Amino acid sequence: MAVFKFRLEFLISLRRRREEEAAVRLAKRQASIRELEARIDAFHDELAAMAAEISERGRAGTLSGPLLSLFSAHQERLRREIKKALELLALSRREEAKERLALEKAVKDRQIMEKIKEKRQLAWRAELLGKEQGELEELAALTKARTLREEGQA
Repeated sequence: MAVFKFRLEFLISLRRRREEEAAVRLAKRQASIRELEARIDAFHDELAAMAAEISERGRAGTLSGPLLSLFSAHQERLRREIKKALELLALSRREEAKERLALEKAVKDRQIMEKIKEKRQLAWRAELLGKEQGELEELAALTKARTLREEGQA
């Protein structure tokens, strides 16, 4: 029996590879977004801990001018770091959206090629069944003709 051979199989594998690459890029982007969010949370936690320490030192009376200046400078640096991280996070989320669209396009491209393959395979099967049916009908006609001849000679 003949075997179905799809000549564009390499396109399906190429598109599957592109889809996998897009999925990897998206996963890396999502991991970097989670990392940025964790850094921002850590900065906020550090600011909150620093504010609590300043309050505690103020109540205890151990807060001096130079120490308060150091705390202020550190808080300002942390706020700048948070601002940078938030800007980077917004940029990463935009890139994530682009990468998600690229992945969706790659999936659709692969699915289109697989649908074409399925349709061609169905057409090939229908053609094969048609040929088999024709051969069976021819055999049946030959058998009937032989039977009629044999009955006529008897």
